[in-house]
This record gives sequence, structure tokens and C-alpha cells, in this order.
Amino acid sequence: MIINGKQFIDWDKLSKVPANLQKVAIYDAVCQGFKAIAADSVKMVAAGSVQGQKIIGIDPNLVASGPPIVMVGSDTVESPDRGYEALFADVDMRASSNDTFEMLDISGGVTFYQKKTGEEAKLSRLPSSAKSQVGLLRFIGGFAIEDDWLRFNKYYLIDDLTKDTFNNWYNQKADLFYGLMAAMGAGINQAFATDDVTTINNACAAIVTEMEAAGYSVSAGSGFYITCHPILMSRIYKALAASFVNANSNNNQITYNIKGVIPTAKIASTSYYVSLPGLKNKKGEWEDLNARPAQRNELVLGADHVWTGAYNGAIGESKQHKRCALS
Repeated sequence: MIINGKQFIDWDKLSKVPANLQKVAIYDAVCQGFKAIAADSVKMVAAGSVQGQKIIGIDPNLVASGPPIVMVGSDTVESPDRGYEALFADVDMRASSNDTFEMLDISGGVTFYQKKTGEEAKLSRLPSSAKSQVGLLRFIGGFAIEDDWLRFNKYYLIDDLTKDTFNNWYNQKADLFYGLMAAMGAGINQAFATDDVTTINNACAAIVTEMEAAGYSVSAGSGFYITCHPILMSRIYKALAASFVNANSNNNQITYNIKGVIPTAKIASTSYYVSLPGLKNKKGEWEDLNARPAQRNELVLGADHVWTGAYNGAIGESKQHKRCALS
């Protein structure tokens, strides 16, 4: 069983496990595998590695380089969409006894000032009303493993169901987090200006300016991500590849730090997003995808396996995002 480029089970070795313990062995192996996958961090894949070299011919306005494509896992076919993880800061609630985490609705917090000789420190106080609660969402599903699958070595059926469980879990998770971005109102809209290069520069500048005005410590050198529908990938990378060549010419170039491009079919192809990651983008993890102990079910002549996990997220500051128009 290979999922997301990782081998969970070597079926050849299962025959060495006593028959009465085989289902337990499968359960343990899959649980450990899913836990390892959940711990995978976001990886950057060079655009050329996935797209191939797209720039052909002599054109001084284009360079054959660009920010990497954001993905998780080594298998670009089997890996689910987890690019949103680059945008959201983790809140680890796995060991917490609370079913919610708090997001402060204020931007400053601690105020620094010049201290006079002998003067005591003035401690900042966070008002109790300036926070919101983000509660866990629990998801559950499952399937049955029939006795005959093991008796007649139909391991491929277990492979298929486990892969489907894994992919559906992360697919639903992607729906939630990309949905948070899509649900933001018209206040984050960035008008098209001349071309995509200018539009992206304007979006980055607006994010830095608005965040600074709101009291956040944001540098103009901060790293940004662009999230777009796959159909817009070539358009985005064309903008990213443009560069200044001759001083005072009409050539244009993105002058901000674009750390990566996140392609996803979870958002509309009528616009794309420029985002500042972390800060008030929060992703709470209470329980990674796991299987509960199998329950014998004589009605199916097998054992039921229930899969569950818990997470949630929120965007606490819409100023971190701009939805860019195409025209």
C-alpha cells in the first residue's frame, strides 16, 4: 500500500502475521502512516520541474525562472491539494483540553516607549472583548473490511478504500480553507491596472500599507503567495518572468518577494489572490486523521473501520489578502 509516495504496508510480509492479528496490523500500519503524512511540511517544487521549460526564443523581457509551485508530498499525481497550508499559521491543539482556540482581534498588543530613569514599565493590557473563539469541527467516515478480502488476498480493495479515505479527507479540508478565502467580501478586491505585473505590485503594496496602518509590523520585503486556478498558471508565470532590462524603458517587473504560487481548482478562474501568509490566518489541528479500533460486524462478515479527525481555521484579518481582477 503506497499513499502520497509513502509505503504503509508491505503485503508480502502480512502472511507472516498470525491470521487473528492481521486486521490489527493493518490498522496500526495505516494509522502510523497517516500520522507521518500529516506531519509533512509544505514543499516547494521548481516551476520547471512540473511545467517544463516554457520560455522559447529570444525575448529580453522574459527570464526562465520564477517562484516555486507549492505542494506537499513527492507524488504530484497522488498527492491531494494541501497548498493552503503555506498560507495558514498552525495552532497545535492536539494536546489541549479545550475545544476552541482564541484569536485576538487587536493588532498591537504590547506598546514600547522610551523609559525614563527610575520609571516603572507600563504593561499593556489586552481587553477581554478583543478576541474571538474558533471551535473544532469533527469529521467522520469509514468503511468495512470483509473477511474474504484477507482470506483471498484481495489487498487491492483495502488499498483503494484507504487511498479514497485519505484523498477525501484532505479534499474536504482544502474545501474549508480555500472556502475561507473565497468567502471574503468585495473589500479585498484589487482592480486590474495596465497588466498583471502592475496589478500584483499594487496588491502587495496595498497589503503592506493597509496592514501597517492597522498597526501590524509588516515589512515591504515580506514574502507573498499567489493562489490561482490552474488555468491561470501560465498567465501568472508570464507576469512573474517579466523583468527590467533597459533603464527607463517600458518594461515592467514584479518588485515584491513572491515566495510561491499555489495552484488549486478550489477557487474560481475569474480572479487570483495575493496573500501575506501567517499572522491572522490560523489553522487549528485538534486531531489528525485516524482510525478507531475495528468493530466486528457480522452483517457484512467483516469489521467496520471508523475514520475521524478534528480541525478548523479562520482568517482574522482580511487585509492580508487581495483578490486581483483579470481585466
